[in-house]
Amino acid sequence: MKYLIANWKMNSLDISDWILKFENNCGEISSRETLQIVICPNFLQIPFFIEKSAFSKYLLTGSQDVSEKDPGPFTGQVSSKHLSNFSEIDYCIVGHSEQRMAGDTNAIVFQKIQKLINEKISPIVCVGESLETKESGDRENFLFKQLESFSNFENLKSNSIIIAYEPIWAIGTGISAEISSIRESIDFIKATLETKNIQSEILYGGSVNAANSKEILSEKNISGLLVGNASLDGEEFAKIAQNF
Repeated sequence: MKYLIANWKMNSLDISDWILKFENNCGEISSRETLQIVICPNFLQIPFFIEKSAFSKYLLTGSQDVSEKDPGPFTGQVSSKHLSNFSEIDYCIVGHSEQRMAGDTNAIVFQKIQKLINEKISPIVCVGESLETKESGDRENFLFKQLESFSNFENLKSNSIIIAYEPIWAIGTGISAEISSIRESIDFIKATLETKNIQSEILYGGSVNAANSKEILSEKNISGLLVGNASLDGEEFAKIAQNF
């Protein structure tokens, strides 16, 4: 299976207009059976996106994050049980670097993964190093610690989790990592997971656009893309979908 994930972040879009632009420009792309195209709007727009995309033969719905807590006295948070009330939500991003910088530790990310799997929602788990870590030569050790924090989870199934490698220094900067650097990291992640008997799909994210996505997707161990800024434009996102 291939995956194309859109992270709209804290942006509110004209959903009808976005879907129209996407559908009018996507041409002939793979079916849902071989390519899962998942749109993650902000929390308030999730119900509207579900409604507007109901007749799309391509688009699925995901969430940008979830709480590690069960429903209760936690102001401003959304639980996995809340997400499961929407039967259309099958995926959820966790461990994004922006959330890690806001306080999500490896332990919290692990808790979120557990909650999502318990609700039969597939986690899209983000991992990735800072530029300082990369330049210090400690990238593999850093990635190993992030992966090790959840890869021993006994309920982890090969088809229930997706890994998204996003080097922090490439997110939102317009500067994608060099192909050789992406390859090294993806291969390391794959090898590490295989030692745990986990056959997870691995995505790349970080300043992905229509111009560079085809080359990135040509790498043998990359099963898809997590797209931020370029996903806000339905036409641009459609062009990325055409590269699968």
